[in-house]
Amino acid sequence: MSTIILGLLLGLPVAGTLLCAVLHQRRILETVTVSVGGLTFLSALWLVTEVMQGTTISSSEGWLYADGLSAYIIIIISGSALVVALYSTGYLRRQIRDGKVGDRQLWLYYLLLNAFLFTMMVVLLSNNLGFLWIGSEATTLATAFLVAFYERERSIEAAWKYVIICSVGIGFALFGIILTYYSALHVVPGSGNALNWSSLMLVAKDLDPAVLKLAFIFILVGFGTKAGLAPLHTWKPDAYGEAPTPISALMAAGLVNVALYSLMRFYVLVNTAVGGTYAPTLFMVFGLVSMGIALPFILLQKDFKRMLAYSSVEHVGIIVFAIGIGTPLAYFGALLHLLNNALAKMVLFLTAGNVRLAYGSRLMRKVTGAIKVIPVSASFLIVGVFALTGWPPFGVFISEFTIVTAGFDRGYVVPVIFFIAIIAAVFVGFIYYTSRMVFGEPNVPVTGGEAEPLALWVLGLLLAALLLLGVYLPPPLEQVIENAARVLKG
Repeated sequence: MSTIILGLLLGLPVAGTLLCAVLHQRRILETVTVSVGGLTFLSALWLVTEVMQGTTISSSEGWLYADGLSAYIIIIISGSALVVALYSTGYLRRQIRDGKVGDRQLWLYYLLLNAFLFTMMVVLLSNNLGFLWIGSEATTLATAFLVAFYERERSIEAAWKYVIICSVGIGFALFGIILTYYSALHVVPGSGNALNWSSLMLVAKDLDPAVLKLAFIFILVGFGTKAGLAPLHTWKPDAYGEAPTPISALMAAGLVNVALYSLMRFYVLVNTAVGGTYAPTLFMVFGLVSMGIALPFILLQKDFKRMLAYSSVEHVGIIVFAIGIGTPLAYFGALLHLLNNALAKMVLFLTAGNVRLAYGSRLMRKVTGAIKVIPVSASFLIVGVFALTGWPPFGVFISEFTIVTAGFDRGYVVPVIFFIAIIAAVFVGFIYYTSRMVFGEPNVPVTGGEAEPLALWVLGLLLAALLLLGVYLPPPLEQVIENAARVLKG
């Protein structure tokens, strides 16, 4: 049974990539990608069902592994991939009609979208640290060509910046993994298992704490770069800004969570091995630094997609800060926020795509009176901003409130007040800019219209999910999050 589930989660995206490589017709590319997204999501639900029975799943050779934490994030990633696949069909058809995308670009888009999903699954299902590192590097390669998709000078520059910065970062992570392997070499029975999570966690308290402390610094820098944790975030605004909007959404809801997953795994290992406040303190400091650095860029931004990118830097900071608090309630809040942030980012990036299709620009000064031009998308935009910035009754408010409560309970009064102040300031900035985009009169002639009905339905369902998570947390989902939080406790 385990082999079948793991095989489906890895095999479906591979099959999608291969089919897209040989089949170039638009309808077939769309059908294959949507089918792969849907079947992978169903396989992820199956995985969660199995893991919720209190077991972990692994392949017979021990190379693949899934527990409550990986299953929870796989659900988010596969669901995001399905949403992006559905949205992409209408978005790309319209770009083809407008002459902005050709047949070769369309084929490359769907090919790389399937490959991107596969590389993320490799990271989330790898028991071996070496394969996890390879999967992380592969996510960069798969998405780099998508960042450069429009082949403009700015796009190519953003892709190069993304590849270089993330590759340097992942190089630091590799050194951290080598140090972890060194600390485990004489402790784990059989050198071949010294890179396996399941083996490392069994002997975590026997690992050399001094070596692991040093390893964790490199890991935090490496995977922190990949997650866009400030001050290592500089690739993110350019990459998110230049990539096609659906890809920006998947990077914000998927790629970031994959990098955070790697950080969480090492956090648990180092916290168990070293004890004390070493790893939690580093997480809290980096979390607050990320939030603080993102704030002025959000308040002074001109480009809506870049503003969302800096918001992603802020929310990565929120999640890392929450994990650093180090209590079961904080872990629950962090994991719930991970889901809420993914939903809100999908809503706003995809709505930004609708705005761009209508106005032909993502610069905020060129977008005014959207409620009169694209009323449904404009409504989603303003409501989505309220949801993202933590306004009740949306889910982000609940997860941020949970984190704040956990921080006060732990006695971190000053850091939590700083946390609240940044969130409040971000809310003011977002509302100010979005109100100018949505209300008033259009200041330029607008030739584009509303997005495809399917895209609007998808956005409406995402917003409904955010609203539901703010007023009612379904017991099965609560159980899944608690199961994942137990992994973070070590």
